[in-house]
Amino acid sequence: GVGPCPGPTRPRHKRIFRRKASRFRLGSEVNASQRLPAYFRNVALNASFWIEQLQAAGVGIQGSYINLGAADGVSDDPLHAFAMQDVRLASGPALAVEAQEALCARHREELPWVTLVCQRVSTRNLGALVQRVFPTESAREEVDVLKVDVDSFEGPLIEEAIQRQGLRPKLLLVEVNAGIPPPLQYALLDSPQLERFGTEVSLAIGDNAPMEVNAPFAGVSVSYLVRRLAPHYGLLELGSPDAVFVRTDLLSALGRKAPLDEFQAFARGWVDVHGFSRHQLRRWLFELDEVEALGEFHNHLTDWMLSRFGTMLPFTLGV
Repeated sequence: GVGPCPGPTRPRHKRIFRRKASRFRLGSEVNASQRLPAYFRNVALNASFWIEQLQAAGVGIQGSYINLGAADGVSDDPLHAFAMQDVRLASGPALAVEAQEALCARHREELPWVTLVCQRVSTRNLGALVQRVFPTESAREEVDVLKVDVDSFEGPLIEEAIQRQGLRPKLLLVEVNAGIPPPLQYALLDSPQLERFGTEVSLAIGDNAPMEVNAPFAGVSVSYLVRRLAPHYGLLELGSPDAVFVRTDLLSALGRKAPLDEFQAFARGWVDVHGFSRHQLRRWLFELDEVEALGEFHNHLTDWMLSRFGTMLPFTLGV
């Protein structure tokens, strides 16, 4: 987690944090229990964990989903168990979209009953892709789960899906940039520059071979989603790298009286970030007010882009 630093400045950090939370938070539910990384990986970010609770409460599940950024449909995919059980048994409509051909080949082999489209998804082609499997308005309103994990412009894709394509999934799973604390509302935008430079960088630790990780500008912040999705969706869980939202009319079916407090969830959650230091996260969340944090974050991000690309990638940022 990114809890406040120990020492004599802790009371001041708490005051700053509480002031920002009281001004900007939308959720009020607090989960004070200690939750380890394994909880997020194996339980909370598994779509079936929430689907089973909805079913137990009498909510109808048809076994359907849309998976944007599906990879191979297996590795670390929160929809895998749902695809293997409910979707396969019910022969429900399911759409997976993945840009990399090697991953598409594995997806076809592992989940042949899922309609797979092997191409880059964008706000411009999302409607046509969705209509291949969900051609009617009622079908789009009955989707069980929408997952968006494209390591890029998740924010605009979510808005396109919900606001303009008429999707009303019961659950929404979105990869978020865990390096951007509340109340900063950040979203990377789709652009020709983005297609040119991409959103991954190589990271080498010690003598290990470099691995591809998300650049610090990739993705969307949790506060951006909380604000854009309210009042129709509320935060259900937050753990690096995903946020889980539920339609607010189904909150009570999950035993919740209100959406999760996004400030407390971020402070208590497990974060896995690249391009940001723990000191920066704590400073932006606990030491600076919202205007100061926005300024520092903006400078960090723009300096990073300019030093590597020599140009800026389009994004939106506010509080």
